[in-house]
Amino acid sequence: MSVVILLALGGLTVANYRTCPDVRYPPFIMSTLWLLAMTIYYVAPMEINGIGILTALIFIATILAFSGGGQLALAFHNSNSDIQATGSTPVAWAAAHSRLKKIFLTLSAATLPLVIEKAFQMVSQSGSEIFFIGLRTELLAADSGGYGLLGYIAVLSFFTTFLYAIEPRSGIGEKLQSYLSLAISLVYAVLSTGRSTIVFILVVLMGIAFMRRKSNFTRVVLTAFVFFLFFGFFAIATLKGGDPDATWAENISSIGESLLVYEIGPLPAFDQVARADLPLEYGKNTLIGPLNLLRGLAGMTRVSRLREEVHVPFPTNVYTGINAAYRDFGVPGVVLVFFLVGGASTYFYLRGLAGDPLYIFCYAVSLYPLLLVTFSDEYFDPMNAWIMYGVAAYLYFRRVRAVNTTEWSGISPFARSLANR
Repeated sequence: MSVVILLALGGLTVANYRTCPDVRYPPFIMSTLWLLAMTIYYVAPMEINGIGILTALIFIATILAFSGGGQLALAFHNSNSDIQATGSTPVAWAAAHSRLKKIFLTLSAATLPLVIEKAFQMVSQSGSEIFFIGLRTELLAADSGGYGLLGYIAVLSFFTTFLYAIEPRSGIGEKLQSYLSLAISLVYAVLSTGRSTIVFILVVLMGIAFMRRKSNFTRVVLTAFVFFLFFGFFAIATLKGGDPDATWAENISSIGESLLVYEIGPLPAFDQVARADLPLEYGKNTLIGPLNLLRGLAGMTRVSRLREEVHVPFPTNVYTGINAAYRDFGVPGVVLVFFLVGGASTYFYLRGLAGDPLYIFCYAVSLYPLLLVTFSDEYFDPMNAWIMYGVAAYLYFRRVRAVNTTEWSGISPFARSLANR
């Protein structure tokens, strides 16, 4: 069965590339990720539970739905001559408001000491002698308020870093500001104790570079190096796959095994969900972020985003990015949801090709849940964050740009008409 599944996934990957011969095309990325994940799963040199035919068919149906959404976006793009005309040559967009970026950067830097102080307070409350274990314990507690309102500054810091990456940087001053913003964002990410936050920053920056055609082999290698560096750091700091008392060789071996477990463990974990025939939960999983926000406003206890642990045979509590839609609406819901996600992702990609900074931002951010779709749900769990980023990007790239008319000299009338849509 494994050969048939891999052939089917390979066929979908080839078909998506022939549809749009660009490695940035979201359906191609989607099918390639599942092909790689399933290949690693079948050849991995470790004991792991099997995957049933139903689960494999759900994976394939998800890819087909996502690709179908992409086809619809392509058809819409091809039928719209105005958008299509800008697809080959990016428009030279001016910065929306350089002073506003400096304000964001100043706020991010000024608030960082308060966040660090709050982190030490939470560690002292945890009773743990290991800083990152105590901090993570407190942040993941169901009744924990985390950093409170200070937590939103991290979102502002990340947003600022992405703005510096998207917009033209004039002079050494703005370049230094962009590096400072990145450094501050990485500190905020480390204080979140989640490796996924580091991945988020790296993926979005790489997505922006790809869309601005400034990526190269050196950047890709550097990004991969930073990822493995932070992955190893968190593995050792939280004792999850690493040990500060072990040798370098032992840590490298255990961290590599931990990375493999993270990659393939969610596949048989989702298989257990598919086999269990659980009752549908109609939005409890896909809308967990907004529902928790309402619970907090009502003074109710928030539902933990951590899932129950299963053994495959090693313990894991991540179930791929399909799990939330499947638990809420079953296979039809998975197909509908990922059809819409595929269409939206491809639309962002196509509009981003024109150089529109709003859609470059949307495409780069959408790459993060897409690249982690075989591992965990990053589409729905962080929905509140996606809403904040979307609103912030629209206000910055559309409303601020419209008000700041003095910076519009030299931009073509057609580019201006695009920006006001």
